[in-house]
Amino acid sequence: MVRIGTRSKDRTSTPAETEPDAGEIPAPAPARTGRRKGAAEGGAKKGTAKAGQLQVPINAIVEQWHRERPDLDPEPMRLFGALAQAHLLTTPYMNNVLEQHGLVRGTFDVLSALRRAGLPYSLTPKQLAESLLLSGAGMTNRLDRLESLNLIARLPEPNDRRSLKIQLTQKGVKLIDEIIPKFVEAQHRLVARLGLADTEMLLGLLERLSAALMEDIGAEPSA
Repeated sequence: MVRIGTRSKDRTSTPAETEPDAGEIPAPAPARTGRRKGAAEGGAKKGTAKAGQLQVPINAIVEQWHRERPDLDPEPMRLFGALAQAHLLTTPYMNNVLEQHGLVRGTFDVLSALRRAGLPYSLTPKQLAESLLLSGAGMTNRLDRLESLNLIARLPEPNDRRSLKIQLTQKGVKLIDEIIPKFVEAQHRLVARLGLADTEMLLGLLERLSAALMEDIGAEPSA
């Protein structure tokens, strides 16, 4: 799955992934689940601790800028704030699936990218970083974590001693095959609230926006 922006390094001592600096983006509230009190709540709190400082509705942010800088039109903030907030709000739901397997969203994404690459379930670090829109440092941290869990292996590239391939271990293949049905089911539950027609419409609009943004990124700088 594609994510815009860089991610913070995974930490082995924290079960929930640290999200990127959202700037003026409202924070997600912890998801309500049927899990027992204690571990589940602890995970939700850790996952949203930083975001807890940003609990301001998007409309309030826009109105504040209208007041403070009436010379500006901050209306696009509503769209980009809503996009970022919707993504952040999915994290507690996904972590409820992942944390019981010792993973967070970032490490899961690496396993998922390797698994969907097909046999022999291997990619170069550069291919992984490009697939997940990550910096080299962020990718190294995730790989270190997964290697310590014996879920991936760093293998030398036969034709280039300076290069490596990242490959799923048998344990890694078994784990991602166990998790992915649960992950997809959680996503189905979330989008079901929109319904098929609205989901299709939203997807089409986001694809148009993404295409326009990609066109701008690839365009020659203006004089």
